[in-house]
Amino acid sequence: MHAPLKSVTLVLSFAIANRLVAQSGHWEGKILAPNREIPITVELAKNASGAWIGSMSVLQSTSIDVPLGAIAVDGKAVHFTANLPGLATFDGTLSPKADSLSGTATNARGGVPFTLARGGDAAVKLPPPSSVLPKEFEGTWEGVLETGGRTLRLGVRLTPGANGLATGAFILVDEANQEIPITTVTVQGKELALESRPISGTYRGTLGAGGEITGEWSQGPGRLPLTLKRR
Repeated sequence: MHAPLKSVTLVLSFAIANRLVAQSGHWEGKILAPNREIPITVELAKNASGAWIGSMSVLQSTSIDVPLGAIAVDGKAVHFTANLPGLATFDGTLSPKADSLSGTATNARGGVPFTLARGGDAAVKLPPPSSVLPKEFEGTWEGVLETGGRTLRLGVRLTPGANGLATGAFILVDEANQEIPITTVTVQGKELALESRPISGTYRGTLGAGGEITGEWSQGPGRLPLTLKRR
């Protein structure tokens, strides 16, 4: 009498679990921008605590393994954000067979359609956590990059977050102070390391006795010296 009931219960539990993780996986598709299609990949999964995590790459660009934010799943509705490097919001709906996800991608310029197809298991690549920010690194810094006969002013703002861990942004001074989020801030003694996945940019420097941070900026194959001074 109890065996069939137990079997039915197991089947129902398995079905419910599948529905709960139907949105997880590796997704491939395109943002259908005017006059061009932008290929993207999205990774969605649940961590050991049951919370949604994710990362996104814009293929043929510098936005690689950008962590997703504000992930929300409600039935077949899926919502998340990503800095690409400007903030973009994605609102999509899962298909009845759970093999595609489509909706609208919105940024400061407006909204355009996007479509994604499931392509296997998720491979979420989250950045390492940031360090606690020492007072000596806190604040706004600025330096100059010289490349191809051009001079580019680059700012760095470092602040402690609500949890005490460092947060930051690169500031493109000559482009109306456009800000690009820093994904990870790592401090070890006098050594500073910054990573920004939206632009695949990194900076490594050392705080000297004179209060300047001397180091190197890298983006792709390019390497340039960069000294930061307090603004």
